Amino acid sequence: MTRIPYVRPEDMTERARELTLERGNLNLYRVLANAEKVFTGWMLAGRDALTSPTLPRRLRELVVLRTGYLMDSPYELGQHYDIAPTAGVTVDEIEAIASDDGWRTSTFDDVELAVLQLTTELVTTRGVAQSVFAAVHGALGTEATVEVLMIISRYAGLALMLNALEVDLDETARLPNLRAD
Repeated sequence: MTRIPYVRPEDMTERARELTLERGNLNLYRVLANAEKVFTGWMLAGRDALTSPTLPRRLRELVVLRTGYLMDSPYELGQHYDIAPTAGVTVDEIEAIASDDGWRTSTFDDVELAVLQLTTELVTTRGVAQSVFAAVHGALGTEATVEVLMIISRYAGLALMLNALEVDLDETARLPNLRAD
């Protein structure tokens, strides 16, 4: 049970209600709506980050899943387990990402591997080796590299909030049944 009550859509401002309902009226949004003064801006920034044409959708989902796994966020993994296949991520790839080293031996291409390495290093060490950064930057360019960093930052921060608030999984979310290695 969440530590802070969920805000009912009818108790939100009109704009907050529109944004919440647009994104599925998820527990995440209903608990964060308690921060009324920053909620709308946070939602709009999230929409922009998730719909930008600069970063391929598949790559964005790989980053979200890897960050969710590394941040020990069952909510993020549960939500994106169903979203990722719509971006071309297979169940086997999800399982590889949601493991310590399985992603290294999976069928990801060189750019995806570089982005997964950057995500792993940044989340686990709070820094990135120059060679890893150069590989991502060389493959994606400046704007997409910064977007990758923004996605990592957004979902790492989100995981911290979800974990602190103990937000309940929505009925639509499924946690992956990951195989034991």
